[in-house]
Amino acid sequence: MFKELGKLNNLVKEKSFEIKFDKLKTGINFFENFIIYENNGNIRIYDRICDHAGGKIISKGNETICPIHNWKFIPETGCYENGVKKREVNYSINENTIKIKTLELEPKLTKLNQKNSGTKIRYFNHAFLKIFGENFSFATDPWAIGPTFNTGWWLKHATKNDWVDHLNSCSFVYVSHNHPDHLHPLTLSKINKDIPIVVPKFLTDSTGKYVEELGFNNIYRIKFNTEYNLENTRLVFSLLKSGDFREDSGIYFSNGEFTGLLSVDSNMLNFARFPNVDFYAGSFAGGASGYPLMFENFASNEQVKIAKNFKNILKNQMYKDLAKIKPKYFMPYAGFFEEKLKRDQKIKNNNQKNSIQDYATYCENNNIKLLDVLKNDVYEFIGEKLKTTSNVKKEKTQDLSEETYLNYFKNQYENIDLKYIKNYFIESAFKDNLQLYIFLTNDEFKLLGENYLVDFRKNTPEFKKISCTDEKKILRDNSIKKLILKTRKESFLNTVYNKLPWEDLSIGFQCQVLRNPNVYNKDFWHHFTNIYTTSKNVRSVTNCGACTNLTHFFDNELNEANKNI
Repeated sequence: MFKELGKLNNLVKEKSFEIKFDKLKTGINFFENFIIYENNGNIRIYDRICDHAGGKIISKGNETICPIHNWKFIPETGCYENGVKKREVNYSINENTIKIKTLELEPKLTKLNQKNSGTKIRYFNHAFLKIFGENFSFATDPWAIGPTFNTGWWLKHATKNDWVDHLNSCSFVYVSHNHPDHLHPLTLSKINKDIPIVVPKFLTDSTGKYVEELGFNNIYRIKFNTEYNLENTRLVFSLLKSGDFREDSGIYFSNGEFTGLLSVDSNMLNFARFPNVDFYAGSFAGGASGYPLMFENFASNEQVKIAKNFKNILKNQMYKDLAKIKPKYFMPYAGFFEEKLKRDQKIKNNNQKNSIQDYATYCENNNIKLLDVLKNDVYEFIGEKLKTTSNVKKEKTQDLSEETYLNYFKNQYENIDLKYIKNYFIESAFKDNLQLYIFLTNDEFKLLGENYLVDFRKNTPEFKKISCTDEKKILRDNSIKKLILKTRKESFLNTVYNKLPWEDLSIGFQCQVLRNPNVYNKDFWHHFTNIYTTSKNVRSVTNCGACTNLTHFFDNELNEANKNI
């Protein structure tokens, strides 16, 4: 079905950089493109591209490391931990300025020429697009109905009701990663299980295993930075990895002369080595985290201030990406979610997000056509030029009410099995100088009298039910790291019983966090998000039975609703 064409080509470009010498601190200095090691006036400069797999070296904790295969680089010696030496970058110093000239790579996809090829792009919802060519069509990251992240996220707008037919008629469906707003079990339960599904060939196969678990029969695990041609078409595509440790991706494609890039919500896609394309779609809104609004170490006004700052950082980063990509057309997408439940009204009020129009001035000043999917959802191109825009005249999909979904989850996760919960933590094999306090709550985060302490300081974690909920008393001892999670009951039980990633609790605004010291407990969150999850997945997988139950529930409820119309 897919013909491998070889490695993705890269154009070589010369670039010049200047860094002020007095900006350096003693030791390791990270700049966007370079690592500079300074010691008593002597400096050594290295590029941030890993010599092994081409990843971008980052700082993680106290280590300098490549996120692809975890190669550790030691700037003090100029070698990787395994002894491989890294070449130093040549430079010159003129007065107080370090001057560097480098060669940089820009991906360049093969074009199977067809001067007047037609390409149509239709927006359905969130990150759900469909791209059409002469003999093909493919869809991306379909989320069309229902909630995600433990009912914390909802589609801001209803999906038009022809989405199932469009998915079933695709040449293939591309799933970028396994966050549930991109790999959505309820949505995927509605389509033909024989449809080819394209997933990235991640190290852990996190997305492929999840799709496989959902019952799909034709799964294509695609290598990164490799060109593929959909046979008997002019479609050529390559998957690009995010530039961090997450298993995330985007897709770069050409149809004749037309080129497109979907970065989804990847961080530093392709390690910030972007191609120049005609069409670019990227995540624009922000607000996709429980931090800082759910973190009680900050006062309410501080939470709002930090959240606003994050929103602006995202917008400015998008400006930088657009400056590198230089698209003719930009479609903001993958940000159309909302906190719709009544219990989350405070989050909704404070979790401000960027709008499409926040990018209008930048695009106008840089000769980029902004594509507003809330005004038109279909864009047709001939060659490289946009010829027509339109809006599909279809009814909206009939979905269940938000409260109906919430009641379902509450009914499913009503009973507390204390023995199961205890064994869950004991078998986690996690050890750290950390005490975890879990207080189960109602919708308003009021305590229900079910309070637990998990002590991870011994080889085998200790679990017990406790009565003390005095936060000041708990946090008083500074010799032990403390993490208090006030968590909605059904969301906690769903996470534990189905062995889901714990970061979904935070992303979905399902837990209030209090910690001492007020620092990110990276080892805990990593372990319970990426290691101690279901046996078939690294993150964001639900139990097959739970998926099936929800699908049946959804269908039965809709059938009953239709009878009453």
